[in-house]
Amino acid sequence: MNQKDFSRRHLIGAAGATAGLAALPACAVGKSDRLKITRIDMFRVAVPMQDDIIYSPEYVETPLFSMVPKWILKIHTDAGIIGVGESNRGADGAKIRKTADAILGKNVFDFNLTDLALPDRHAYDAFEVALYDIVGKAVGWPVYRLLGGLAQRKVLVGYWCGRKNAADMRRVAQRAKEGKFTSIKIKCKLSDPVVEVIEAIADEAPGIKAIVDPNQRFYTYEQCLPLAKELDKIGNMMVLEDPFPKEDHEGYRKLKDQVSYMVCHHQSNPLEMIKAYSAGAVDMFNTSPASMPRFVANCYIAKAMGYEVWHGSSHDMGIRDASYLHACAAASNCTYPSDILSYQRVDDLIVDPIEIKDSFAIVSDKPGLGVELDEDAVKKYAAEG
Repeated sequence: MNQKDFSRRHLIGAAGATAGLAALPACAVGKSDRLKITRIDMFRVAVPMQDDIIYSPEYVETPLFSMVPKWILKIHTDAGIIGVGESNRGADGAKIRKTADAILGKNVFDFNLTDLALPDRHAYDAFEVALYDIVGKAVGWPVYRLLGGLAQRKVLVGYWCGRKNAADMRRVAQRAKEGKFTSIKIKCKLSDPVVEVIEAIADEAPGIKAIVDPNQRFYTYEQCLPLAKELDKIGNMMVLEDPFPKEDHEGYRKLKDQVSYMVCHHQSNPLEMIKAYSAGAVDMFNTSPASMPRFVANCYIAKAMGYEVWHGSSHDMGIRDASYLHACAAASNCTYPSDILSYQRVDDLIVDPIEIKDSFAIVSDKPGLGVELDEDAVKKYAAEG
């Protein structure tokens, strides 16, 4: 073969053969590596949660977070490969369009996927997910390979609910048990009957562990400690996450010494992770930066500390959940129940839902994210604006 015949396609194919991978599909990339962005479609959507997930009636907060609109992206290329992305809640459509216009005509292969040079960081994650989807499809790889390779075939996920009273939590626990989940994460405020709620889980589903997340609503360690000890007596606690301000490392260190379950920070900043570790403030992390490679990097950092992690979320739909799943699959120490929760929406906006079996989400081996946008569902749940 002449030197001029060594295109990127040949090199990728050779690498795949060396690794024992299947040959790239005939449609992969194209003879001249055509991956120029030709069009970006944007769809604004709002998809309700299923009934009885978020709040008991006395705790309802408006507007419902689940009805804050999101944007779905479809990035088209001149190779015929399309990538899909999903923004966070409340993303600014004008800023997304500004970024979309700026990257039109660019070759996807010219981007550094670990740190996209976008003119506006708004909805960065939506563009990142779509571009990873395109590259994965182009080279015939699932996204987890682009993030370092498969570390686990299935990812532990949990059930979730918002603020509940004890009677309503019994229904939640029954649903979680019927779905064969191994954990339930709850939200709470200072005035909520948290002990009774966790006791309801123990009564209805003795094998299910509880994760309690007050979102730093306790003001001090001293205010939190009595509840923390009462929860410990129940015997089904897995993790207490962010009970009071995370800056109080000494309070967290003392709390760890008082309870038998894990104490956790939700932390995306690696420098803050290192500070918490150095202070002996936590047992583990919930980490969820708005970037797949940064999540994996945080997992490496946590692993060096000897910590396990889980992937947090903003209670998303199927596209973004698929990106979380691939990132978790690339991290060997992501072993606590991750917040992959699109199954709790009335529609996840993808054709085939993420498979969850016995509390584990199964990672797709299809190229890219491995999900297909449900165009009819996108039309059905279109939001004005």
